[in-house]
Amino acid sequence: MRTPFFLIFMVFGLPVFGQDSSESRLDKYLQKKVRKMGLIGMQASFVTDTYIWQGNYGIKDYKTKVPVNTNTLFMIASCSKPVTAMGILKLQDAGKLNLDDPINHHLPFHVANPNFPDEIITIRMLLTHTSSIRDNWEILTPLYTLPEGGDSSLPLLKFLPEYLLERGEWYDREKNYGKDQAGFSFQYCNVGYALLGLIIEEVTAKPFSEFIKEEIFIPLKMEQAYWFLADIPHRNIARPHEMPNKQTDFKAPKVLNHYGYPDYPDGQIRTTTSDYSRFLQVFLNEGVVNGERFLSKAAIDDFLKVQYPEKFKYQAIAWNYNEFENWIYYLLMPRLPSHTGADPGVATAVSFDPENKIGAIIFTNSPPQGFINQKRFYQEVMKKLLKAAKRQVKKDKQAKKHAIK
Repeated sequence: MRTPFFLIFMVFGLPVFGQDSSESRLDKYLQKKVRKMGLIGMQASFVTDTYIWQGNYGIKDYKTKVPVNTNTLFMIASCSKPVTAMGILKLQDAGKLNLDDPINHHLPFHVANPNFPDEIITIRMLLTHTSSIRDNWEILTPLYTLPEGGDSSLPLLKFLPEYLLERGEWYDREKNYGKDQAGFSFQYCNVGYALLGLIIEEVTAKPFSEFIKEEIFIPLKMEQAYWFLADIPHRNIARPHEMPNKQTDFKAPKVLNHYGYPDYPDGQIRTTTSDYSRFLQVFLNEGVVNGERFLSKAAIDDFLKVQYPEKFKYQAIAWNYNEFENWIYYLLMPRLPSHTGADPGVATAVSFDPENKIGAIIFTNSPPQGFINQKRFYQEVMKKLLKAAKRQVKKDKQAKKHAIK
């Protein structure tokens, strides 16, 4: 099932109902793909520097069968990380920190890898997953609020020292830190982004979620973007679903409660693809929003630049140019700044081309099962959306030429 309408947003922020023939074909294509992949629900968008298209498919909840619509929120998991990173870059633009600052200059407790106690960990290292801090899933998984659901009651200032400091409740020298010193190895790390959230709190003297709302969500008109379930004023939220496969002992989709975790700055935003498109437009417009400077051009350039090319040739700030980690994928797709997200019952993917000013976003409340369906989700649907965005750019250029004549 899908919603029978689409919203198209022009740069003016005014919605236009309807779609042209190419968008109608895209709609039918995505509807068919959702059925083939066996997804419960999906939102998809393509975006240019001036245009946002959104499609809505399937249902929010396997039990209630309520359709996904334009305002349905999806949990986006690790696609939240670039938003947290932008908060840090905003603070650097404001002169309140520098990416190469030692993190301990901005924390109320001292963090060091116990294997290299004298080595400095910088903010840039947290942003690029090179801090030598590690995710210990034996600790992190039980801290999800499943099965009961709801937001985690643990604030960052309680969770992080108990995880990172000796004698902390969740401290494990062997599993919470790496054997290599900071800056010498890449290891994707959620806890590092939780630390970035705490740095934002310490620098601004505001709750992390409040700062992001004031400095990013409100200025970008991301009116349907939230960090916490408690802040959402409605129930139009896609429920996550655990899907049956050969390894599961159940045959029908399992509906999960909405959940949270204490390291939430790494992945807990709930939003729509159209709202996230507004976030991507910051990059497509080189930091300018509605004719005004939102983020410096230098910050945008740094955001998209591979930070340690001699050691980790694909990792920019938050974004990665090898996000899909498959050489066959990149035979068919360009290397673009991208991010994916995965949490219980959700899967997300974002990819964009800043040079051609196009991007694509996919959110689902049911992770695709098996290689074929994952290929459809991460490659085929993404490729189709990027092509649609490229076609829209061409159409806009032709319209401008016609207007001049």
